[in-house]
Amino acid sequence: MTVWNVLNFVGGVGLFLLGMKLMTEGLKVAAGDALRRILNFATRSRWRGLASGALITGVVQSSSAVIFATIGFVNAGILGLSQAVGVIYGANLGTTVTTWLVSVVGLGFSLKTFALPFIGVGMMMRLAARSGQWRALGDAIAGFGVFFLGLDVLTDLFRDTGPMFTPGSEALGLGMLFLHLLAGFFMTVVMQSSSAALAVILTAAAGGLLGLPGAAAMVVGANLGTTSTAVFAALGATANARRVAASHVLFNVVEAAAIFLLFGILLGFVQWMAGLIGMAQSIAVSLAIFHTTGKLIGLALMWPLTGLLVAWLERRFRKGGVDLARPQYLDEAVLSTPSLGLRAVDQELQRALVAVSHLLSDAVGARRPDPRLLNQNRDDLQQLLDAINEATQSLSRHELSESAAERLPDILRTTRYLEELAERAVELDEMARRLPLRCPVESAQSQGLSALAGEISRERDPENNRLDEFEQCYQRLKSDLLTAGATGRLPSRAMSDWLDYFSTLRRAVKVNSRAVRHAARVSSMAEPGDQAS
Repeated sequence: MTVWNVLNFVGGVGLFLLGMKLMTEGLKVAAGDALRRILNFATRSRWRGLASGALITGVVQSSSAVIFATIGFVNAGILGLSQAVGVIYGANLGTTVTTWLVSVVGLGFSLKTFALPFIGVGMMMRLAARSGQWRALGDAIAGFGVFFLGLDVLTDLFRDTGPMFTPGSEALGLGMLFLHLLAGFFMTVVMQSSSAALAVILTAAAGGLLGLPGAAAMVVGANLGTTSTAVFAALGATANARRVAASHVLFNVVEAAAIFLLFGILLGFVQWMAGLIGMAQSIAVSLAIFHTTGKLIGLALMWPLTGLLVAWLERRFRKGGVDLARPQYLDEAVLSTPSLGLRAVDQELQRALVAVSHLLSDAVGARRPDPRLLNQNRDDLQQLLDAINEATQSLSRHELSESAAERLPDILRTTRYLEELAERAVELDEMARRLPLRCPVESAQSQGLSALAGEISRERDPENNRLDEFEQCYQRLKSDLLTAGATGRLPSRAMSDWLDYFSTLRRAVKVNSRAVRHAARVSSMAEPGDQAS
């Protein structure tokens, strides 16, 4: 093989990966909330999870995208782990669409003739469309064409170089099969796409570079290699993310073990099936049958054990408590799908709102909190808000739908208000400790005003009808304090300190109201069907 052949191979793989990326990212954005609605369909039964996982993977041509989306739904509490495992099984089954697409369509037509119109139409849509979703759909269509253009390069390359090799079709020894498996595994790890690895294997086999046994072993290795994506995504991620990733790894390991135990029998069955449908001469079709049969065997073995698997996973990856500073719902896997990343950000905002209300309630309560604990909670909350802001900026770099893009400013406004509230809570506590004496109008309004502030901070009503009540109480208290100062019942310095304290409390209540209102706008854009049944 010449240097030019190597460069053509790298270019063909590059085109294929570029096409896959454009397709996957474009379809995720174009689908928008439809992706959530389809996966929400899976919340009622494991069978629906299986169907949803297979359907979405077949459309977006990326099991990794479906796995990341599933992690987001489990993290958000929309999808239970049992249903999520069903989606993972379906995603594995859906990867067989790639092998059939390559073997039947990709190797049976003039690919340039097939690919170039898709690229042209997709790019025209990209340039002419005004909305983000239509531009994303144009990317997906163009990606589909680039996908087949890369396949055309690989097909031509292996057609020219294949006759130089004589792989043979006879059975290989266990050691050689294992080497082929490792080759398929590392191809997927390097490319970070089992679909790309499978396309290379199928085109190489169709070009005569690989025999059926070796190519079949590489298919098994590619299936195992796809678990690396889930493992990498789960490192440092949430407990739910690791549980979902573990179910994906276990499925593929069990499937690979079963295939190797039945390897000779399976090859005979595959050749019989290929002959039955009149495709005995097509090694690519035989590999597609092999891939599909292997997935069905894995499904048949794992499906009856799903209950035990879920129970086992629930006992794993537990943590000793909830750390406010550490996000519970955000990780890279979730943020790779914009609609799910926005949902996760919304969940973290709700956590931050609860934490702030606790801070404010503690600061104005009758019992003085430990100032060190109050400051630690403030610092932990700041770390969480920083993580939310970073996630929001990360999402802004994606191609977002219009409705998703509208949420980002509200998220940043909410975090800014929550930061101010946390500072106000600490400031109120410090001011209360410095106040020179008990408020002379405490029995009339001061305790009631502080209690009302605490109650309002715990409410999630964006219209908060109690704000008018609070304002009336504040104005009465302010008048009483001024009167006490004017009549000499309260020293002027003490009067000023008390007025500053209640003015700061008033400011905190107003900022809290704004934070709740903007957070409600973020939450209101979620689909009603998001809640798990």
